[in-house]
Amino acid sequence: MTELLDEMFTRAIEEMRGLERTAVGPSKGPESARRLLEVYDAQLGSRHLDLAARWLQVHGRGYYTIGSSGHEGNAAVAAALRPTDPALLHYRSGAFFLERARQGGVTTALRDVLLGVVASTEDPISGGRHKVFGSRSLAVIPQTSTIASHLPRAVGVAFSIHRARRLGVPCPWPSDAVTICSFGDASADHSTATGAINAAIQVGYQ
Repeated sequence: MTELLDEMFTRAIEEMRGLERTAVGPSKGPESARRLLEVYDAQLGSRHLDLAARWLQVHGRGYYTIGSSGHEGNAAVAAALRPTDPALLHYRSGAFFLERARQGGVTTALRDVLLGVVASTEDPISGGRHKVFGSRSLAVIPQTSTIASHLPRAVGVAFSIHRARRLGVPCPWPSDAVTICSFGDASADHSTATGAINAAIQVGYQ
């Protein structure tokens, strides 16, 4: 299956060769082009992680195939933030994790995720217990797959940053850090998410 997908993708790219380029908006120069390519690279890496996970599962060597396909746009969210902004990521936020890793100078992110897919004890994120996105140095706080369970935690992280600044006490993150929390449609329909969102609104109002 993965080979067929690879062939279809390669064929689609080949068919694009020679097409007339159409300018979309004013040119931002080589720096802008470089950043776009970096974000695109994270998106491609995320999709290839999904393909690799399915290939490993078919051959009896992988144990986690819930991927990030369709959520590659998360890479742009990571690109808009700083690598010091705490992130609590949904299990489909592979592109975010890869772009954050690039920002933080981590070159082993693809391998690290795959080690989780094969439940390797060398997995630096969870020790092979579960495939999750996490890294202390990248300010990515590991989460479980329990639906919406990380939303209240994200509210707590954001609240603690503000409170630490007011009290003048040490905090693991910058005083102006933005807390990012990604979640899916199943989480959005869960009472835990409703409670977390209501709490965030109430704290913001106060």
